[in-house]
Amino acid sequence: MDRASLEKKLKGVLSPLRYRHSLGVMNLARELAALYGVSPEKAALAGLLHDVAREMEPERLVAMAQQHGLALSESERSAPVLLHGKVGKLLLATEWGITDAEVLSAVALHVTGAPEMSLLAQIIFLADFAEPGRSFFSSHLARTLAKSNRVAALQYVFQQEINYLLNHGFVLDVSTVQAWNQLMINGDLHRGRLANDG
Repeated sequence: MDRASLEKKLKGVLSPLRYRHSLGVMNLARELAALYGVSPEKAALAGLLHDVAREMEPERLVAMAQQHGLALSESERSAPVLLHGKVGKLLLATEWGITDAEVLSAVALHVTGAPEMSLLAQIIFLADFAEPGRSFFSSHLARTLAKSNRVAALQYVFQQEINYLLNHGFVLDVSTVQAWNQLMINGDLHRGRLANDG
């Protein structure tokens, strides 16, 4: 399916606001990919499609995850929205004709992050938080950091997301905690192989 067809199909499953966000992530991901030596085409594709399952009902997210044999964590059972990356990966692979493993992994990991993420997955994680359509100051700062220091940007975005979850009494997904610990202990996320992303 070509890019125009994918965009048309995506418009049919997302609200206008979420679709605009997806375009913003696509454009920022393409820009960051060029800075960090990642395929801009892959980054644009993953950025465009990262939220394909974001507006699915929680019950449907859980049902689809279980149907495909995904083991659900306690945090995913408590907050099914955390599944939208993994379920998005499933949808893209089974119904949208996306076969690139790195693109699929980037979609799967953009919600919680993981201690092991490809550079493409890191770029999508950052672009999701920092795309220009997000008007809050932390998004602006993350965008500035992402264009100059990938690791500092990752540390900042994980810290912002963890603080938000803690301040609002939400559960922390174990993958997010592991990613944060990896950054603090080793100063980067492992990038050697694709993470186990469901």
